[in-house]
Parts: sequence; structure tokens; C-alpha cells
Amino acid sequence: MPKDSRARVNAVRAVMDETGLRYNQAALELDRRTGAAGDPPDSEPRRLHVLPFLVYCTVPASADRAELAQDLADRLHTLRREATGEEYEGRADVIVPGSPWAPEPQLPGYVSALLLVHAWAVRPWDRKGEADAVISDFYAVARAWVVARYPAVPVEGHPVALPLGRADSEALAAGAEFTAHTAGEHADLPEGWEELIAARRAEVAASRVDESPNEPGGVTVVPNVRGGAEKTVTAVSLPLPPHQPVDIDSGPMWPYRVVDRFLQGWYRRSGDGQYDADRGYARDLETMTYEELDAARGPLRPVEPPSTEDCAAVKAALAGAGRKAAATVLVAAFRLTEKDARARRTAGAKNWLCAGREGSHESASLDRLAWGIGCDLEEKPKRYDAAAVDELVRVIEGWVSGPDRYVEVAANLASLFGSVADEAGGWAAVADQYLQRHQRVGPADHVVEAVQLYLLSQSGTHTFG
Repeated sequence: MPKDSRARVNAVRAVMDETGLRYNQAALELDRRTGAAGDPPDSEPRRLHVLPFLVYCTVPASADRAELAQDLADRLHTLRREATGEEYEGRADVIVPGSPWAPEPQLPGYVSALLLVHAWAVRPWDRKGEADAVISDFYAVARAWVVARYPAVPVEGHPVALPLGRADSEALAAGAEFTAHTAGEHADLPEGWEELIAARRAEVAASRVDESPNEPGGVTVVPNVRGGAEKTVTAVSLPLPPHQPVDIDSGPMWPYRVVDRFLQGWYRRSGDGQYDADRGYARDLETMTYEELDAARGPLRPVEPPSTEDCAAVKAALAGAGRKAAATVLVAAFRLTEKDARARRTAGAKNWLCAGREGSHESASLDRLAWGIGCDLEEKPKRYDAAAVDELVRVIEGWVSGPDRYVEVAANLASLFGSVADEAGGWAAVADQYLQRHQRVGPADHVVEAVQLYLLSQSGTHTFG
């Protein structure tokens, strides 16, 4: 393979410095800008797909659920790719599941809101990582909207996104209380979308796959946002027919997520209120009512947000660690994960840090980074703040072992870290020189990128160094 010319190398490195992309990605971006590539992105096959994901956020208890969903749907019309600056059009259906929004115990007058978003976009879905990137693009708009709408909500109440598979999305949408669609000046479909919808319907018919009742989307296949094989998701219509309202005030207000005595996480299904286990299909755990689950595997602990005091303690520890903050989080995660592994538990989740939301990408990232770079940093005490590590371990142990509640670790920890990073001025202020990209000494760029993608996943500015 011929080597790039010196001029091209310099041009690619300039794009790297501007965007934070790795060399190969920066080269593609340079080709996109200059039109020099033999197969530029504009020639990549672009299709219309829908990706479902959940948005968890803290809102005032007095908030009108339907108005909230409509306002969010109306914002999800123009997306911007942080790494490249690319803008593209999208549309969204925002669905309010038919279940109560549980009160926030640490924030009187507020509730934990759950919104299901079906995000529509025309993208080159065959491009590696595109599905993940699209969800990130939509989530960035949703997060900015919530933060701007409710500036008084503490950082621990800021949104968290969770990608969904087909079954989960269908179950939540089936018993929806209300569905909002992008309206206002962006109510009309973007140019060319009608033809793409028609083409997709023809493709579905040709493959003899039954269409969803919610035409014209039908059934579509997209890359698995959690990695691995592709998955099938049900595309909703634009617009959806109105859902039948459900009685959200009937029956006891069981928590949406619980952790049993074996440190196994469970979540309440929207349609019938029963509980499914995280990875229950692989662990031979059957669906149960709350009463059955409590009798068989109780006592149950509800998954709740961290206390104001704990959030303040974590932020103070990270702020005090300065440029050692990133390494400090990774070492604390390793110590907690190693301690759990030594406990040799015989049932439930094998990592007590993940029981609150085991299937989330944040939990997967935290576990992987703890055993990888966290283990390496443990042996380099000059790279982390020992006192801050001890404080994080103390607080997080309380989150996962408290007698009456369980606090989800990965997303909350990333949210608090992101807040500290934003206040400090970005990644360069909370990570030492060896955790910056394009360094001759230290972890490879893809490792640094993985650390940044997790620790800054809830950042309000997404500042990468």
C-alpha cells in the first residue's frame, strides 16, 4: 500500500487536531471535505431507519406529560455530529409510556420521567458505528433541551439515554399514554423521505416480512447499537395513530427498577406491570409480579438516584483531584470490581456495579475500563489521587450495598464526572498528559477514546482533548 504524501499527512493531522478523530477517521473526514476520496460519503447508500431509545430525566411533578413529550419531539429535527460538524435532518416520535413517574426522594416536588424516543434519520447505516452515533446525536439535543428547560435540576437529574431492542420498544409503545410527533415548522417530511419510505415498504413486501400495523415504517434491520449482530426493530409511522390512554393512577406504584438479594437487576414491563430480569433469557429467570419476585428473591431494593450529599462528595473528590480525576475514577472502579470478583457470589450479576442497569452501554464501558486501563493505573500511584480514590470507593460502596436502596453506578458516575469536567474547562483539565490523544507515551488512542466516550458521555459540552 503506498504511503500518504507528506502534504496529505499534514492535512490529516490538521483535521485530527481540529476534531479529535483518529488518523483513519480524520483521513475520511478530509476526503469528505475535499471530495478527494474514490468513494466519498455522499455516494454511500443512505436509507431511512428508526432507532428507539429511552430518555430518563428529572422534571417537576407538575409537568404536563403530553406537553413535555410534544416539546421534545419538536426539538428533534436537526442533528449535529459533534466529531465532524455535519448537520442532517431527523424526525422523532416521543412516546409517554403508560406508567406513573416515580417521585424523586431527594428532590421534593420532582419526578423521574421516562420517555421513549423513536428517532428517524436518513443515514449511511452500513458505516461502522453509525447507529451509535445517531443515537448520540439525538441524545445530545434531548439533553440540551432538558438542561435548558429545567436549569434548577441538579446534575444528577440530567438525562440518561438507553438504547432499546425491538421487544422492549414494542412493549413500552403498546401501552402508551400519549405519542407526540415532530410538528410546527418541521411537521412536513424532509425532501425525498416520501420516496424512501415507499422504497422501504416495497423492500419489506419483497422480503415477505409482515409489516407493522404502524405503517408506513414496517419492519427494518439496523446495526446493533450495543455491538454484535444486526437486530430488527419495529419502525413507527409518521405520524402514529393515537394510542389508547391507560389509567396511570390505578394499582400500587411499584418502582421501575429493583435489585434483588442476589444483586440481579429487574425492570418493570410497561404492558402488564410484571418484572423481567436483566439478561433473564440467558440466566433462565422467568417474568414475575412484584409480589412473586419479592417472595422468591427479596428483599428488593428500588433503584434510585444518589443523594445530594453523595453527589457533592463525589464532585468535591474529583474536583480536588484536578488532572488526576480521570485516572482516579478508573482506579476506584477497578478496586470495587476486583473486590466484588473476590466475593465469589454464586448467583445474580457478577459485578455489583452493574446491577442497576446491567444492559446499558455505560455499565459495559465501566466494567471493561475497570479491568483494562483501571487495573494498569492501579500500579501507578503518581497518576491518581489516593484520597479521592478512597472517597469514591466509600460513596459507591454505599450506593450498591445500602439496605434500602440501590444507586445505579455507571451513568451517575459519568454524569458527575461530566459536570466536574464542564466546570473545569474540559477534558484537558481533568486528565493528565498520558490520557490525552496523539501522545507518544501512554495508552493507544483507541483506549483514550474509550475512556473519554464513557467519562464524558453525560457531559454538557462533550469537550474532547
